[in-house]
Amino acid sequence: MHSWGDAVSEATQAELDRLLNSALRLAQSRLSEAAVFEPAALVVAEDSRVLELEPDRSGLGKHPEAEVVIDNAVRHLRRVRTEVRCTAVVFSTRLARERTDAVEVRIEHRDGASAVVLMPYKKATFGGRTEFGSLKAFSSRREVWA
Repeated sequence: MHSWGDAVSEATQAELDRLLNSALRLAQSRLSEAAVFEPAALVVAEDSRVLELEPDRSGLGKHPEAEVVIDNAVRHLRRVRTEVRCTAVVFSTRLARERTDAVEVRIEHRDGASAVVLMPYKKATFGGRTEFGSLKAFSSRREVWA
């Protein structure tokens, strides 16, 4: 789906692609059920399974801001990074310049690749289908394996 550059092996690229696809499918599924969704954390485990993690939110209060939940997910991913090969945090965001909502995926591999992938979307009104735009990817700084 995405070219992660010449610096990553084919195996690393395949894991990143698989995790990105899983994160985007999760977001699309949750957006079909509601206007927004709670941030989620996914990993590729050592045994190659893609898993969704449930970080402990007990200390975050009743209705935490999305950025607080995202920071909590990143802290959790840092704690488990020795047990996984690839991580992703997926959430809904607003692209102010484009005046649209988007799915944002922050994805990292322990071998060094790190990116932010955006997929704009427009929620349909009155029970229609959500429309998704083209992916845009940007290099990013590492957060989990910083």
